Amino acid sequence: MIFVLICGALVLLVGLALLKPLWRAAPGAGKRMTDIDIYRDQLAEVDRDLARGVLDKAEAERTRTEVSRRLLQADAAARKGAVDAPPRGSRIAAGLAGLAIVAGAVGLYATLGNFGYGDVPRAVRLAAAEERRATRPGQLEAEALAEQPDAIAQAGDETREILQALRAAAFERPTDATAYVYLAQVEASIGNMTRAARAQEKAISLLGEDVTSADLVRLLDFLVIGTRGYVSPEAETIARNILRDEPDNLPAQYYMGLVNAQNDRPDRAFSFWRPIVENGEQDVFHWRLAAGQIEDVAAQLGIDYALPSRRGPSAEDLAAAEDMAPEDRQAMVEGMVQQLSDRLATEGGPPQDWARLITALTVLGEEDRARAILNEAELTFGGDVQAVTLIREAARAAELIE
Repeated sequence: MIFVLICGALVLLVGLALLKPLWRAAPGAGKRMTDIDIYRDQLAEVDRDLARGVLDKAEAERTRTEVSRRLLQADAAARKGAVDAPPRGSRIAAGLAGLAIVAGAVGLYATLGNFGYGDVPRAVRLAAAEERRATRPGQLEAEALAEQPDAIAQAGDETREILQALRAAAFERPTDATAYVYLAQVEASIGNMTRAARAQEKAISLLGEDVTSADLVRLLDFLVIGTRGYVSPEAETIARNILRDEPDNLPAQYYMGLVNAQNDRPDRAFSFWRPIVENGEQDVFHWRLAAGQIEDVAAQLGIDYALPSRRGPSAEDLAAAEDMAPEDRQAMVEGMVQQLSDRLATEGGPPQDWARLITALTVLGEEDRARAILNEAELTFGGDVQAVTLIREAARAAELIE
């Protein structure tokens, strides 16, 4: 109620300030009326001076004539001021304008605000965020809620044969960690993330003290991708364990920032992601994920944050090239495509370069060639779910695939 009263008072004051000129008389009208009174007093004074003998008749007549002339001018000015005063139509317009101000203020708050919403102190918000985080669904529950594609049906005949062979090998050698590592990679390559996560968990349990942070990061990727980007308590625990041994581990930092962003703690998410985007290796999949979200969490904190400049040509660079002259744009993009094609054909390269090549080909309008490059890249990085996801993300951004 206090908030409503304050807003109402502010609207009233603003309305009065805007509408007052429409209601008041023309400036100077009061002063003109005072001049008339003065000149009338002067005429009376001339008569008194004439009676007392201070002025003779000729001089009194001249003075009376001059004062009368000024009196007539003052009266004419007063009449003109009365005509300049706002007529009834102006005051009606002023009333309508006042109603419009009030209606506009109420309508704007109804759109952007929330009537009846009580105060939510920072301590209350933090407590609610912690409670939501503590009671959020577990990994298996989240996987059950996420839609899982029919990965086997979409896989090719050769991939299905390999997958069946690896499943059989893992079943026959239940203590062989390597069999489960390979199985997890192939399951992930066809998008079967839940099975990939189970196989990777089995591999980690068999590796024991030989498990590496790379093994744990791979499991983290499988768990989060399998729940459509949701970070479960189990995934958070893994990320915490990685950071305990490797405080600068970029993937674990990203997932810790993501779990905070998902639970109304943009402040913590920003503190995890800022070192990633400013100091991390930009060719890493998790860097791109953090870079794509940090500006949003910064905006929630009221921080005007801009990403540091990225290495190499980006999709934004290609979009900016569309404003160039057609010949210059064509030459620039074709040169980029040729350089990338030559290097990838002879030396290979990271998934980011394949993604740039797909984007450049799409800009050139060579969609068939871009699809061929996409298929080749998926075959090249088939066992690396991070690389395949990055490449497909670039193809989707270029509207090459849905």
